[in-house]
Amino acid sequence: MISEVIAALSLLPMIAYVHTKKGWLGFTAWLIFAIACLTKIPDYIESSDYYNTAVFLLAFIFFTIMSISILKKNSEVFVEVTAFSALACAVYFPFAFINSLNTWIIYNTASLTVMLGNSLGFSMQSYGDEIFLNAKSVKIILACTAIESIALFTGATIGIKADGIRKVKAFLISVPTIYILNLFRNVFVIVAFGYSWFGENSFYLAHHVIAKILSTLALILIAYAVFRILPELAELIYSLKDEMFGGAR
Repeated sequence: MISEVIAALSLLPMIAYVHTKKGWLGFTAWLIFAIACLTKIPDYIESSDYYNTAVFLLAFIFFTIMSISILKKNSEVFVEVTAFSALACAVYFPFAFINSLNTWIIYNTASLTVMLGNSLGFSMQSYGDEIFLNAKSVKIILACTAIESIALFTGATIGIKADGIRKVKAFLISVPTIYILNLFRNVFVIVAFGYSWFGENSFYLAHHVIAKILSTLALILIAYAVFRILPELAELIYSLKDEMFGGAR
């Protein structure tokens, strides 16, 4: 939770930076966000989640470089990226900090996961945030709802400067797809664990390895579809790369 608190502290300077375009505010916002990513790493190391350990280490490095780049060369590109990032944070943080929303999305995700699992022939039951199968249980937490990816694509599709129809189309192609695929992901992990598909390490292999690889591939394909609808987003990302690292495209 400490990482979420730190990340939340970045939201106000993000908004202030978008409105004032003062470089020191952008630097502050993204440095705080980078630190939030860094504080997540010990938890992932403790749970032997090396995939997310690598992801958040790279995120820490990337956002640190971005914060320094804003100080060196403040530009409209950084402002636009910060704008849709702030929107993504504004979507995510209520679910992280407001208990009623947190419980609602977790319980509903658990319920829909069970409905999907049962429709596929697996006898699952849910009690609140726990799903039971074959005398084993898996607890659904906020990360199991895909709210982070949903928030990111909401910010990216709705926050980008483009015409409204294409933004809505990109949103509808990405966000519902992410949520539905995440339900299948949950079913896969629970069934693999419940029936020990991969032996005694079934949960680890299903959740930390196979599901993460498949989720990453799915997000890449979804991002590609979004870029086809919103070339402005792809252009913005290319421009961000040029501003941070230089070089021709």
